[in-house]
Amino acid sequence: MNIAPIFHPFRSDISKIALPKQFTYPFFYQPHPLTEAAANELQSFLLKGTLVHNFGLGAHESLIEQGKMFGVLVVQNQDGNLGWLAAYSGKLSEEPQSYFVPPVADIHAAQSFYKKGEAELNDMSAVIVALEQDPKRKARKKTLQDRLDEINEQLRKGRAALKEAKKARQKYREAVRPTVSEEDFEGICERLASESIQGQLAFKHSSKEWLVEQEVLVEKLDQFDTDIRDLKEERRLKSNALQREIFDHYIFLNARGESQVLSACFPDFDLRHPPSGSGDCCAPKLLQYAYKNELKPLALGEFWWGSAPDKEVRQHGYFYPSCASRCRPILGHMLDGLEVEENPLLTYGQDKPMPVVYEDDDLVVVNKPAGLLSVPGVEIEDSALTRIKNMYPNATGAILLHRLDMSTSGLLMFTLNPKANKRMQRQFIKRQVQKTYIADISGLVAEERGVIRLPLAPDYYDLPRQMVCHKTGKASETHWTVLERFESSTRLALKPITGRTHQLRVHCAHPDGLGIPIIGDELYGIIGQRLHLHAHQLEFTHPTTKEIIRIEAPIDF
Repeated sequence: MNIAPIFHPFRSDISKIALPKQFTYPFFYQPHPLTEAAANELQSFLLKGTLVHNFGLGAHESLIEQGKMFGVLVVQNQDGNLGWLAAYSGKLSEEPQSYFVPPVADIHAAQSFYKKGEAELNDMSAVIVALEQDPKRKARKKTLQDRLDEINEQLRKGRAALKEAKKARQKYREAVRPTVSEEDFEGICERLASESIQGQLAFKHSSKEWLVEQEVLVEKLDQFDTDIRDLKEERRLKSNALQREIFDHYIFLNARGESQVLSACFPDFDLRHPPSGSGDCCAPKLLQYAYKNELKPLALGEFWWGSAPDKEVRQHGYFYPSCASRCRPILGHMLDGLEVEENPLLTYGQDKPMPVVYEDDDLVVVNKPAGLLSVPGVEIEDSALTRIKNMYPNATGAILLHRLDMSTSGLLMFTLNPKANKRMQRQFIKRQVQKTYIADISGLVAEERGVIRLPLAPDYYDLPRQMVCHKTGKASETHWTVLERFESSTRLALKPITGRTHQLRVHCAHPDGLGIPIIGDELYGIIGQRLHLHAHQLEFTHPTTKEIIRIEAPIDF
């Protein structure tokens, strides 16, 4: 293939674009103009169809493949010339040479330790399967198990007979008690006690051989599978050792020239291994190549190219933040030594007012600004809950009733005493609180109204993102109505029946929902000044007066 070298000089005119002052904060960013220029050039290359992959875009009809995340890193070489590097997440069926940066560790190379270790594990698995499926072995085991089951049934029947005899004696004792003298009743009790002892002795004698045989059979069955258990344990240990060796081949540099193995990037490595694919995403690959080749990183961006995965919400050509579970621990090391933009989420809603729109002795409802957390986070103390506690220091008990996403503005309700909290919680649990959200989505909807039902589950590889999963997802339902259509967007009224995390955002963006993301959605669409999602109206029964309360908050977008 006739393709450009790994360091790509800009082909487009970038003379009027100023250099970024700081490196991109990869987990919440608007792509720099240089990043967009580099991404456009990479996308032009992808559109040429040079790669065998079609990414689900219709080329090479014999191949049906889903899309992939691509990344660009704007860099400056030692001569001061600007250029960019390209990378893709994971692997491609055909690994293109001299265009994309190489992987951090090529553990899949032929004759590598991984291939050898994988072959050993496959051989052990084959031996285990052969032993488990061996018909003679299975027949011998079944014979032992059948005899053990037979003995267990005989013992069960014997013990049941003793219990029934005990009940019969007790019933007889109660029946004759009023009809005989005290002396005769004592004699009857002695006879019955003697019968009980004789019955137990007889069962003990008859079951003695059964119990001995039972113990032998249990031991034989246990020994029967010892070799398989030992092989499985040996395979487990070998697999863990191979996994550790794989991780130790990922050695990441940072801007200071310091190295760190992948396992050291994850503080809880000994409790759980990093997610599969850690170290193979775009950002680590790009930074690693830049550091090794003395290229100065200036700006970063990652975009999705092609059809979306079945579960995740990905839009063709949209930029996305680096994934949290795989990349955050690694980039925490790799960005050290670079002057990186501050995380805008740390101060996003800090100076925004939170007006009270309803207040009495039981309840307070505020209009939460976009960018303010509902509750304190790991790094952010300021939140709606924190502010309410400061505003109402005499409030008692649990006061939080529900939450809004950090990026969502609008009505948020708190209670000021335990009785009101209990009654309002009951309404929320029974879905008796009517909530209406206003959203602007970045496209036109043909229908006037509809209902979206999708099973939602956390994307544990990329929290806080959610995904659609028909196996593990929880049911979610949203009713929507078109309020107004603009030139290139639609305003909707959204009424969630359930309250899953990011429900409205996923329902709008996912192809099985509306297939159009909400404007400004940095997780499922295109980042903007703010997310155009607003909790506009709450309708509920007052916990004390029982009157119907309807509250609205003005829309500020």
